[in-house]
Amino acid sequence: MKKGKITKQSTSQSRIDHYIPSIELKKIPPEKALELLRKAGYDVNQEQSDDIMDFLYIIVKLTLKEFFTSD
Repeated sequence: MKKGKITKQSTSQSRIDHYIPSIELKKIPPEKALELLRKAGYDVNQEQSDDIMDFLYIIVKLTLKEFFTSD
């Protein structure tokens, strides 16, 4: 990617980040997340596991925002 060039993905990601609160969460190590997903019966690789965990962290942050802020 060329420096200074804004892609559609990064632009849409910045719009998404606007809605996600900047709450710091203790994250599960990637190896442990993969192990937990596989133990639950999901046949995923490390990249898929990382994507799933990123999605779950977003859901957690949005839920915490919804219940613990007075917006």
